[in-house]
Amino acid sequence: MDQRGYILEVTSDDTAMFKMQRLSACASCGKCIGASNSESQDIIVEVQNKIGAKKGQYVEVSMEQIDVMRAIFIVYGIPLIALIVGSVASFYLLENIGYTGNKLEILSFVSGLVLTGISYIFIKKKDNSFRESRRYMPTVTRIVGDIKPENVLDQFSN
Repeated sequence: MDQRGYILEVTSDDTAMFKMQRLSACASCGKCIGASNSESQDIIVEVQNKIGAKKGQYVEVSMEQIDVMRAIFIVYGIPLIALIVGSVASFYLLENIGYTGNKLEILSFVSGLVLTGISYIFIKKKDNSFRESRRYMPTVTRIVGDIKPENVLDQFSN
């Protein structure tokens, strides 16, 4: 998955803050600073900058498609599976222990929601290890253009 945008700030020897226009395919995974409901809003993402791009340069950033799919599965798939498994398993468990009340479906659904909440807590606790691994961090692959004129760059620093 390739994107183009501008380097706003070089934060260390191998990382930088990158500004791009978010596409609808990107949506809002929560990894971007300033993302909102708009599908065409500019967002800021931390990227690996191993090629040494400088502030203001127009660059191309990429992330392996398989890593994008894994990140999507972690954020959306695991909680969905937890909801389904929690609801179905608790339904059959309650039914097998003899609970035949009229609120069986409601209790099953609530159990699914609780398991979904637990999965989100688990994902949040693992978030730091995901960040430290840098596996899911986009990488600057090439410098596309020269440094932008200073007056244009100023609009990006807001």
